[in-house]
Formats: sequence, C-alpha cells, structure tokens
Amino acid sequence: MGHSYPEQMLDQERNPVFAKYKNALVAIGVDLSDELVIDYIRNCNYELEVRFQAIISYWYWLQNQQRELVAPNQVLMQAFYEQWQPFEWREEFLHNDEFKSTAEKWWEQARSIDILKNLIVDVKDNFWFGGKVIFQNPQGELWSMDLEIAMEMSWEELIAYYQRVTGIVIESHPGYFLLHNRSVS
Repeated sequence: MGHSYPEQMLDQERNPVFAKYKNALVAIGVDLSDELVIDYIRNCNYELEVRFQAIISYWYWLQNQQRELVAPNQVLMQAFYEQWQPFEWREEFLHNDEFKSTAEKWWEQARSIDILKNLIVDVKDNFWFGGKVIFQNPQGELWSMDLEIAMEMSWEELIAYYQRVTGIVIESHPGYFLLHNRSVS
C-alpha cells in the first residue's frame, strides 16, 4: 500500500487550508508523512485552520522564549485533541522565510538573474513529489522540467539547457538580452 497524504484525502473546502499551512508545519518539524498525523488532519472536521494557527503561534511563542518545539507530531495531535486556540495569531507569521518551500526559495534566486526572470513563468511546488519549472519561449510556447533537475544545475547550465531545448540563442548585452532562433548553417 502506498503512502497517503493529507491533501489527497481532504475535501475541496479543507485542502486550501492545508496547502496554506503545510510549509510552515514542515518547517517547525511536523512529519506530514506520519500516518497518525495524517489521521488527525484528515479526521479534523472542526476548525482545521484554527488548529494549524495554534500550533504555529505556539512555535513562535517558544522561539521568543529561546526554546525549541519538542516532539512536533505529538504537539500537533495534542492541539487537535485539546482543541487549542491560536495565541495572538497574526497572518504575517506565515511570511517567515523559514516557511518557504524549496521551490519558492529556488524561484526567488532564479528571479534575481535578469534573463531567467524573463524565461521562467512559474515554478510549481508539488510538495510530495517535487515540482516543475515552467519556461516560455519567445513564441509563447510553454515547456517544463523537473525542479530537482533544475536545482542541480548552475544558472549557466540552466540557460544553456533552455537554449538547446528551444533552439533559441540568448545574446547577453549590458542592460539587456536578445533572444533569437538559432540560424541553420
């Protein structure tokens, strides 16, 4: 039997809530592949978002006390069982750099490279099975590659790969880039 994941078992109403908080939960140490954790999340029919906020706000409180969250899975289950309420919840808690997914961090770096911010149109973060980098050529055609492969490449290798796949030549000039089809000689 394969692994089951919370987002595959949640209804359409609760899946966006899970998606909103999953990176923060992983960052604070919750193991979202643990069957007990999955059961607690899947079986929560009341205030799922409130439980997630409670756990994350508790983590922030511990951080302010220079303390660590010990046994995050146990804390999550306790929060669900005891129906914890968030302590001084603020939406900006979710904007912590530690809570960004690998895909978000990689895309931020890629966007800092002038040419890449024009070639990459999206980075899809699947969370469980890696992700995809979505490229666009000058004609508007989209193509993708596995995020894991892209992350193993240097920026120069990624640009060279883009040129090979699309047949586009990228000329770098001070302040701008020219993209044109490779001439057949």
